[in-house]
Amino acid sequence: MSDAKRLLAEFPDQPLEILRGLGGYYECPKDESGKRLGPLVGYAGRDEQGRQFVGDIYANFAVAEEHPVVLFHFARKLRDQELLDTHYTPHAFDVFCGAPMGGIAFGAMLALACGKRFVYPEKKVVEVATPTSRERSELRFVRHSLRRGGEVVIVEDVLNNFSTTGELCDLVRRAGNNPFMILGILNRSLTVENWFLQGSQVVEVRSLVRKPIPEYRQDDPLVRDDIAAGNVVWKPKDEWPRLMAAMEAASSKS
Repeated sequence: MSDAKRLLAEFPDQPLEILRGLGGYYECPKDESGKRLGPLVGYAGRDEQGRQFVGDIYANFAVAEEHPVVLFHFARKLRDQELLDTHYTPHAFDVFCGAPMGGIAFGAMLALACGKRFVYPEKKVVEVATPTSRERSELRFVRHSLRRGGEVVIVEDVLNNFSTTGELCDLVRRAGNNPFMILGILNRSLTVENWFLQGSQVVEVRSLVRKPIPEYRQDDPLVRDDIAAGNVVWKPKDEWPRLMAAMEAASSKS
């Protein structure tokens, strides 16, 4: 039995334990006094000064994408628990739309599990970076298209600040469709639980796991010393082995 199948058998209803077993879950180890024994991680969200938020936990579902059997397991669990209850059925919507990049593979698995169409947009650069500004991109349908008048389920792997999700909702509406629901494996948002409010528009939010994960401004007293000491990995996926090594080192000492 492969590691993935063994984890599915051992933790069938615990997606984060499955992810942890695959080496895709980082939680900064700490000693008894609360001192960090590993680095903080940077998140995609930024404060009003353009500084990344940071935190202690990172769920790297890109690792799960390497095991389609795991993503399909998550898709069936979400389908069975959320989409086939007495209120929502697969007949109520037309297509799954995966948000790039994390929602693409999972969206395809949900479409397979529910027997539905699947599409995804792509990010296109509309303004190149300059010495005083960052690159700006927007979502566009290139490979795929939506049929007007449809009900669309938007899919992410991790739901947090809903910036890309909100942009995708706008794109779906401009294409003459209605965002029917937003689905994710993990909803780690501190502010969005069951409903995503976008102006006067409201879209229901469902996830396989609801786990609010704190994130901190860089000047927050809880992280300020670690930031000053450079104890932070700004791009976790680029330095994933370092994060796994920090957890393993702390575990071996305990």
